[in-house]
Amino acid sequence: MHTILVTGAAGYIGSVTCDLLLSRGYRIIGIDNLSRGFLAPIQHLQNKYGKDRLLFYEGDVTGDITARVLDQHPEIVVCIHFAALLNVGESWKIPEIYEKNNVGGTKRLLEELISHNVKKIVFSSSSTVYGNAQYLPIDELHPIAEPVTPYGKNKKACEDMLSSYANTDKLQYVSLRYFNVCGASDDGTIGDSKTPSFHLVQNAVRSTLGIASFELTYAQVDTPDGSPIRDYVNVVDLADAHEKAIRWLINHESGSEVINIGSGTGNSVFEIIEIVKKLTGKDFPINTSNDRRQNEANKMIASNQKAKEILGWTPTRTMSNSVQSMITWYTTHPLGWNTK
Repeated sequence: MHTILVTGAAGYIGSVTCDLLLSRGYRIIGIDNLSRGFLAPIQHLQNKYGKDRLLFYEGDVTGDITARVLDQHPEIVVCIHFAALLNVGESWKIPEIYEKNNVGGTKRLLEELISHNVKKIVFSSSSTVYGNAQYLPIDELHPIAEPVTPYGKNKKACEDMLSSYANTDKLQYVSLRYFNVCGASDDGTIGDSKTPSFHLVQNAVRSTLGIASFELTYAQVDTPDGSPIRDYVNVVDLADAHEKAIRWLINHESGSEVINIGSGTGNSVFEIIEIVKKLTGKDFPINTSNDRRQNEANKMIASNQKAKEILGWTPTRTMSNSVQSMITWYTTHPLGWNTK
């Protein structure tokens, strides 16, 4: 039974990934400062798998929590680093907080991992490092120009740090560049609790259920229906990619990889809205926000060929699967973990 350190374990992707890892026999040491994560999914997983399988520590990776946890748990073999602020729109408004938390927190974490001889890490990166697509589908050889958002710049800075440490043999990493994440656990018991949510699919589902109003926040782009086309990947498929990255690191004594995680297909905003309406059988009013996103790319679709070749990973869940799991999640948890 391998022991994995998971930062950001109480967040949306972190908690779904912990669920999958625990179901496959891993033991988890979780860290989260609970500023945007929730204790409830941790308690849910501890009840499901046992507190001996999931140990949890509240703390911030910009502080000394990582050192204290690593001191107590020399059995940790791999770290998954989710802990980060991730609202792209918010990163424009308070870039200094994103720099401190995302870049500073990662730097502190890497230093502690190295000093405690934990040399393997799966890093939660983002397709935002590519900036606007120069060609499609976007593969890992796509140019990394200066990312267009502060959040994207954070992720690029963290990847640069990982590369620098790997070049001196201090770390070995797999950096997973996510495209747009959606869905809940397959049984709908663990999902996104951000309130308000800034994700399209989540907001569309919440609107059909009468939980929140729906606003279009994109800038008009040059696509058939005028709305951005994005690659949406199911959160459980994403969690599976992390587990496969752990196995790759355990089975390889050297080498690091940067790998896209996306479905390889795309949907426009209005296509997503229609899928949600069809599955719920409900319509909902659509408003237009005055706070429109900046530097909107027309179309972003991943090549996931490298993920298939290196990790043996293939997405298996459809957009309809993702929407249906979120309908179940929000029906029982209309405000996420804030309420039942």
